[in-house]
Amino acid sequence: MKPLNRSVAGIRGIWGENLTPDVALKFAAAFGTYLERGKIIIGRDTRVSGEVLTQAVLTGLASVGCDATDIGVVPTPTCQLAVEKNEANGGVVLTASHNPGEWNGLKFLNREGHFLNQTEYDNFITIFDQNLINYIQKPGLHTIQKGQDFNREAIDLHIHELLNQVNVQNIREQRFKVVLDAVNGAGSRLLIPLLEQLGCTVIPVYCEESGEFLRGAEPMPEHLGVLCERVKKEKANVGFAVDPDADRLSLVTETGQALGEEMTLPLVARHILSHRPEGSVVTNLSTSMAIDHVAREFQVPVIRTKIGEAHVVSAMKENHCLIGGEGNGGVIFPAVHYARDTGVGAVLILESLAELGQTISQAAQSIPVFTMIKKKIEVPLKKITPILEALKIQYPDAEINTLDGVKVIWKDRWLHVRKSGTEGLLRIFAEAADQKLVRNMADQAIQCVQSLLKD
Repeated sequence: MKPLNRSVAGIRGIWGENLTPDVALKFAAAFGTYLERGKIIIGRDTRVSGEVLTQAVLTGLASVGCDATDIGVVPTPTCQLAVEKNEANGGVVLTASHNPGEWNGLKFLNREGHFLNQTEYDNFITIFDQNLINYIQKPGLHTIQKGQDFNREAIDLHIHELLNQVNVQNIREQRFKVVLDAVNGAGSRLLIPLLEQLGCTVIPVYCEESGEFLRGAEPMPEHLGVLCERVKKEKANVGFAVDPDADRLSLVTETGQALGEEMTLPLVARHILSHRPEGSVVTNLSTSMAIDHVAREFQVPVIRTKIGEAHVVSAMKENHCLIGGEGNGGVIFPAVHYARDTGVGAVLILESLAELGQTISQAAQSIPVFTMIKKKIEVPLKKITPILEALKIQYPDAEINTLDGVKVIWKDRWLHVRKSGTEGLLRIFAEAADQKLVRNMADQAIQCVQSLLKD
């Protein structure tokens, strides 16, 4: 049996195999001990294992004396905002984000509604690993609160905060028609009422909240064929696609073209910087060079971090940034909160289109198109470090960045090989303007890894 994937992004595993109710209960009890009790807010996506895991997490928190409030099915950023605005001690989101439906996991939030940083995570996981859990003598289930009212309050709060950041009237006047693909996850619970309050006609695709993911969970172009066809058929202005816990937004143009999740952050960043061209943009090492083009346009620097929301948020706070995020479609806008948020991406894209009087395809034309290839290869854990060390010397003509795995950088292209934080494998990213060149880069990297595996 493969071990659970553990990182600052939380824990993930396959339901019924390495992730079971007793495992979730112990992690929750360790987290409650780390937080020294207090109010904890719990949310989840629509995965079929979510309700059972929720009961285990609530029990684990109650067993160490926490006051747990279950807000039900909500996007991850909704739970994050609820923790922050309700001054809770922390939160737990039950989701495996972009992983397939048989997966689930626990994301742990601090009192600011952020994912635990590395120091916080290390302190928490030590309690779990060393079994330093402080169970109370008389745990009372009266410490658990749940109900539809908590769910509505969390969604309404999120919508309120989003609408406060955009010109609502200007967007309403456009009468946008939007097709929303929520992969039967949690995103429709926020995005449908949000878009309707912005005067949009919303056409739902995969918005049943069934937890049955009828397309690939990641909102990548190859998974969005149904959405693309529906946008064209309905003559919609834009298509929005999200992942199951709705922290990643991908766009489809009015012509039915999937732009890819890498285009979301550059389009949003251009909109924000057009109003306030200051500070810097923070993103991770694997994000497209398109964001560098936008930053140069407004003469602001790009700061790159290790992969993961927690790392991007830490750098954004340190540098007082207006906008940041990750190339997977995760937009972080501190004016709302420090979290990847599809609601943020959606409202800022619509506001930008309303201001410019452009279609989404016209807006995208002003940003250079690069070809990015994303591959993955299973590698035994004990061989990952030796392989990464060996890769450092394979490219003598390039700059080597070892902040997170090995990133090989040339003037016009790059290659990034790193250990996945959510699965037991190496991820390989390559980007260049030339499609043939980027395919060759990725293929050569895979061949190199396979050769090293044989040694």
